[in-house]
Amino acid sequence: MMFRMGCQGPKGKKRAVLITGGAVRIGAAVAEALARAGWGVVVHARGAVAEAEALCGRLRALGAGAWHVRGDLARAGGGADVFAAACAAACGLDAVVNNAAVFSTRGAEGLTEEERLAMWRVNVEAPVELTRCLWDHLRGRGARGCAVQMLDQRVARHGVGEGATPYVRSKCALAAYVREAAAAMAPVLRVNAVAPGAVLAPVAPDAREPAGAFPLGQRPTPEQVADAVRWLLDAEAVTGQTVFVDGGQSLGMHVAAARHKG
Repeated sequence: MMFRMGCQGPKGKKRAVLITGGAVRIGAAVAEALARAGWGVVVHARGAVAEAEALCGRLRALGAGAWHVRGDLARAGGGADVFAAACAAACGLDAVVNNAAVFSTRGAEGLTEEERLAMWRVNVEAPVELTRCLWDHLRGRGARGCAVQMLDQRVARHGVGEGATPYVRSKCALAAYVREAAAAMAPVLRVNAVAPGAVLAPVAPDAREPAGAFPLGQRPTPEQVADAVRWLLDAEAVTGQTVFVDGGQSLGMHVAAARHKG
C-alpha cells in the first residue's frame, strides 16, 4: 500500500511524526518532547479528543506544527486509516511512535473473546500495519525514517512462558517483530523499541498491580521514556534495538542472584 502525498511541502520542511494514543500520559510526554526537538506532531486519539485538542494547542504554543486525528485501532484496517489521515494532516510522515495499547492484568480466562481480539489488534496488528504503511510511504518519497514500538519491560522478565497474560504475550509478539522488521525494511526504515517499566499507574482500578522493585531506587518518569524515543528517532546507526527505561526492573532475577552472592 503506497501513500504518495500531493503536498510534500517545501525543502527544509520539518519532520513529522505520528504518535498513536498520543493525547495523554506517556504519549503526551513523547509528543511534547518531540515538539520541543523540532518535530511536527500528529496526535492520534480514539476517545480522548478534548485532551488531543488541548495538547495540540500547547504544542503549537511551542512553535511546533501539531494536528490530531481520530481512529479505532481495534478495528481491522484501522491502522492504515489512521496513517492516511495523519499523512493528509501533516503532508507526509517521517516517523511513527506506536504508543497506543490495551493493558490488562487478567489472564486469558478473565477476558472475553472480543477483549482478547481488541487487545491483539491494538497491541500487535495495528503497530505492524502502521510500520508497514510508513515503510511504503517513505519508499514512495525516496526518503528514510524510523518507527518506534512501545513495549513493556516484562518482555525481558516473563517472555511468553506458562502463566503469561495475553497482554504480555502481545508485547512479546511486537518485540519479536522489531528485529524482523528492522532487517526487512533497512535501509529505508529503522525499527526500534522502548520498553518502559512501571511509569504510571493504570487509570482503571481493576488493572492496577504492585509496581515491584526498582534496582536504581526510583520509578522512571514519562519524560525519561520520551527522551529515549527522541534519541532513537535521531540515532541513524541504530535499528532492531530495544531500550529499557525501567529503573532496572527488567534485570529481575539477575539482581536477586547478585544480591544473594553478595
